[in-house]
Amino acid sequence: MDTQTFERGYDTETYVANLRNYRTFVKRLMGEASANHDHVAALKDAAEGLDAPVRATMMTEDWCGDSACNTPVLADLFSRTGIEFRVFRGSEQTDLKQRYESEGATHIPVVSIWDGTGAELARWIEAPASVAEKKNAWKAEHPEFTELYERQKTDKDAAKRFASLYREFLEEMASWYKAGDWDDTTGEIVGQLRQARQNA
Repeated sequence: MDTQTFERGYDTETYVANLRNYRTFVKRLMGEASANHDHVAALKDAAEGLDAPVRATMMTEDWCGDSACNTPVLADLFSRTGIEFRVFRGSEQTDLKQRYESEGATHIPVVSIWDGTGAELARWIEAPASVAEKKNAWKAEHPEFTELYERQKTDKDAAKRFASLYREFLEEMASWYKAGDWDDTTGEIVGQLRQARQNA
């Protein structure tokens, strides 16, 4: 990740202001999210001594629910850690998207931490384990979710019903994150950088 590529990303304020999906939802969470104080301190410690500047990126798309829920806490985490953060839409930055996909990262968001040489130090994908389990359980309780998803591209009524159900799902996800899963997101990211430093 060189400086020229990094600068093509959106800062959080610009990204949120220009969201095509869930803008009001994300703006609301921006006012509620606060990264775990211990995780902020731990990330600062893990980044200490790395080639500067240490930077963070997130590759996603506007329709991604986990991105909508996590952008606020990631912005707070990296801001308080002093790590510059940029957001990329994979549909706009196809080289980055293809790089991730070629390395097996087929879900979004993909959050990476880079050192000043452009080397990727840590990579976190999609959602914390705790949320992945809850999403699977929610979908099992709402079998129409998958059915409507499959039909939405060719059926306008299914698309409308899916959009309504997805919004319900998104609010449920937000409740999980606010109840403690934001801590799981930031904790997993800190853990990955710590592990990378131990393995170096």
